[in-house]
Amino acid sequence: MFKLEGTDALAPRARLRTAVVLCALLLLAAGAPAATTRQLPASLAAANGWLAYQSESSRGGDGVFLVRANRSDDHEILTDLQSEHLHPDFSRDGKRLAYDSGANVYVAGADSTDPRLIANCDPNAACMQHWEPAWFPDGKQLAISTAAGMGDPPKRFGIAIIDLATQTVRHVVGHVSRAGQDHFPRWSPDGRRLVFWRGREHPGGAQAAVFVVNADGTGLRPLTPWSLLGGDPDWSPDGSLIVFNTRPLVDFPDAGQSELYTIRPDGTGLRRLTAHGPNGPRATQPRWTPDGTAILYTRTTQTGRPRQIHALNADRSGDAPVLTAKPIYTHPILQP
Repeated sequence: MFKLEGTDALAPRARLRTAVVLCALLLLAAGAPAATTRQLPASLAAANGWLAYQSESSRGGDGVFLVRANRSDDHEILTDLQSEHLHPDFSRDGKRLAYDSGANVYVAGADSTDPRLIANCDPNAACMQHWEPAWFPDGKQLAISTAAGMGDPPKRFGIAIIDLATQTVRHVVGHVSRAGQDHFPRWSPDGRRLVFWRGREHPGGAQAAVFVVNADGTGLRPLTPWSLLGGDPDWSPDGSLIVFNTRPLVDFPDAGQSELYTIRPDGTGLRRLTAHGPNGPRATQPRWTPDGTAILYTRTTQTGRPRQIHALNADRSGDAPVLTAKPIYTHPILQP
């Protein structure tokens, strides 16, 4: 279960990943998600800020890239640093960018200037991983996924909150590794709750479910049943809905149906946004645009490649390709 979702997302954590090589003939046979001339959602077409995403780095491994919504000025950032750069997230005021190296969390300016390590995860202190950061609404804290305790897998997984001023790490959710691995916490707009997903091994196969928890660690409960295989949740800017996908790529990298859904924070009102079917494109890694009118997501084939960024209006209309030129795009996030 101990996995690091790189751009190929076919693999476990960092240095333990198994390289998967897909030839051009296989890509052609699988077919890329069809490019269209559909108009971008208005909120994305009018965006003046950066769209951050993760892709294959020219230095090897994975890197974070910035591009304008009109596809101009596409470039990799943080290229002078040696580690991989993963899972970007913009602060709510749009002035800072958080990301991780697979083991530690960093914060930089929105244009990647002045990167700095946040709350160093020291293996000598049994800290194995701080990653998948998400900004608190007021920009003073980050929620992260954690792993602790030597071993493969580590002894414990969980969710924690980093106070940026003091560099202290407060654990919100923690459990032994056999209970599953937690991923991608995201804050409610009022900062009172977190939504995240957990993947676990099961005699019948891998399972996944979306959970909510209060920021003080109380009130932990599943939002979706394990059988739905829910993952990659994100809270809408007005707090009324949570978007998620089924069969998240990190635990389900191969063929299978992946659709986008929304659900209310109380667990009611489950609604499917896409209907690609068991053999169609896979819709994964959804993220709301800052105004809440559209959803960016990663769309891929049943083979897992290529991976492209699409945008869907919140009312399920106007599904349109955004970034398609490269073989791999993942984890899109639009600067507020």
